[in-house]
Amino acid sequence: MSREYLGSLSREDPVCAILTGQVLPKLGVQSTSPRFRVYRLGGSNAVFEYEHRDTGRRIIGKFYGSSGQEPSTKAIIRMWREFRALDRMERIGLQGYPHHVARALAAAPDHGGAIFLEHLDGETLGTALDGVSKGQMPGPVLYERLTALAYFLATMHNRTVRDELVEFEDDVKYLKKLADGLREHRHITEGRVREFEHLTERWESFAPMWQDRQVCLHGDATPANFLFTQGLWVGGIDFERSHYGDRVFDVGRIAGEIQHHFMLHQGSRSAAEPYIGHFLWEYACHFPDRALAFEHICKRVPFQVATTLLRIARNPWITADYRVQLVVSARDALASR
Repeated sequence: MSREYLGSLSREDPVCAILTGQVLPKLGVQSTSPRFRVYRLGGSNAVFEYEHRDTGRRIIGKFYGSSGQEPSTKAIIRMWREFRALDRMERIGLQGYPHHVARALAAAPDHGGAIFLEHLDGETLGTALDGVSKGQMPGPVLYERLTALAYFLATMHNRTVRDELVEFEDDVKYLKKLADGLREHRHITEGRVREFEHLTERWESFAPMWQDRQVCLHGDATPANFLFTQGLWVGGIDFERSHYGDRVFDVGRIAGEIQHHFMLHQGSRSAAEPYIGHFLWEYACHFPDRALAFEHICKRVPFQVATTLLRIARNPWITADYRVQLVVSARDALASR
């Protein structure tokens, strides 16, 4: 992620009082010094890093509203959604080793719809995915990362199971939305959209897609949102899309991202299969019957892989030729049912 130094935080900025009076004490810092360096971080929202000059402690500020304007109701809702999701992760024990989710330290709905988050250090999953798929890192590096991530996701999911069954129609609607968006931008034809609809109908009649119970999902399980250091430690960030749903929504997103990286850098789906299989097998080991869990997940995961590939295909940086590969791979994943 890019990091641009902007200067010192003004003592007149309301954020300065929030950081000094509310955030630093929660980090165990007893200081009244209001001196902070400010950095702009890359991302879809306005995200900043505040570095306390006296202690070096770093804090992430995420603004859902526009600078200098009163945040919209929608922005406030999104802010509180992530704040509550992070609070939920803390309450179920995802703190410390080996599973750690960045804590929400303060909320400021009246100041840009901002939340202030614990800063986490670590190397993203994307670093290992890129390194291995480009042949710049050995395969065991990625296997180790996927083992740790499988443990993290299984723990998060299994600690938040509730009685309601999954609502697979929501995932169907999302795939249709992706396909319609690609058609509107003339990336795929009307015929291809109808093909996706036909294939999706087969998944809708597939009983296992409706049988699991809902769990709390990360909701945006992309390589940039999981950090790694040593051993099994995983840090989770960016929970703004967290919601309850099918655990395979998260698991399939990771599987799709693995496939994407190897397709992009090696032109090969098969090169990704050992890593996807390893990830799913490691996830399944956190259930009483590992083999049965693995079988059930493998039956359901192609739908979410297809969704992930279509989601990636929307990106403007994707070349036309590679977009075709993504769409064909998504079609093949759906056709596996």
